[in-house]
Amino acid sequence: MSVAVLASQHVSSAHAGVADAEWDFALQRMGGHFLQSTLWQRVQTALGHDVIWARDEQWMWAGAIRAGHFPRYAYLPHGPTAISLAAMTRALEEAVNAARARSLDFVRTEPAGAAAVDALRASGAYPSRPIQPRWTWILDLTPEEAMLRRGLSAGHRGAINAAARRGLTFRASADPEDIEVFLGLQARTAAAGRFRGQAQSYHRAVARTLMPEGAATLYIAEAAGDPVAAAMCFDFSGTRYYAHAVSDPDSGRKLQAAAPLVWRMILDASESGARRFDFWGISPADQAAPGAHPHPWDGFSQFKRSFGGAAVERAGTWDLGVRALRHGLYRAAVRLRR
Repeated sequence: MSVAVLASQHVSSAHAGVADAEWDFALQRMGGHFLQSTLWQRVQTALGHDVIWARDEQWMWAGAIRAGHFPRYAYLPHGPTAISLAAMTRALEEAVNAARARSLDFVRTEPAGAAAVDALRASGAYPSRPIQPRWTWILDLTPEEAMLRRGLSAGHRGAINAAARRGLTFRASADPEDIEVFLGLQARTAAAGRFRGQAQSYHRAVARTLMPEGAATLYIAEAAGDPVAAAMCFDFSGTRYYAHAVSDPDSGRKLQAAAPLVWRMILDASESGARRFDFWGISPADQAAPGAHPHPWDGFSQFKRSFGGAAVERAGTWDLGVRALRHGLYRAAVRLRR
């Protein structure tokens, strides 16, 4: 029996607004992702989205409602989090209950844990357009710096060693106003016809919500007093997440600022007691094989792999239908656009 059928037999017990003070402690105990934290719920609120959440002792999820004219759905980034197959199935059921109570068309979910895919398939979920990357690259920060350095590629090691000679300096900022440095570099990159990144309103909301709480830090590389590269990281439950990065299309590339900037982020995270550095997203592992068809992410994926570490596969992005007709129309429209 699918989650959609089961959901009709239950009343939603989901809550609206940012979750209570106990949420993050429970999330950390279950090994949940930063994007399920109350900090990220506050970012969603700052962006104008309504937040909903639910939990019991074995599962939990939080999501933001995407409430345009069509479709209208709840998005659970890296959620639900659950400790067993039965708990994950119940969490997905409750997410559908909550969506139905709010007349949403579907639930978009990215559940965490070994039981996630089995629960999704049993629940009648459909693989969807990826939101958060299915594959990420994780660096273990528990070894000493000398051991971490051995994991670097020759190119990264050379760029790190040459940074001072090239006049590069690095600073870490907790000032939300410094996001304007990042946005200035992003504008230069976009003007050069390269990666445009997220909207300025998104980055400002992230900075103003997370940086004063110590949950986000902006790293800036400068040469002769001018910014040439910048990167934003998030910190949660022993993991530093490499979230957003940008480099001047001319000077940043010429000075090879990106690798030493990330290395500074890694060393600072290790010194603070973090246990993992999550590079956030890479191309699929099979795409990295020699002779495989090139993936659009191959370039920056190779950049991330060159710090050492290992690939981690997650469940990916899936949709659970709630209003069958409207969800079917949406899926048909997506297929036509491809």
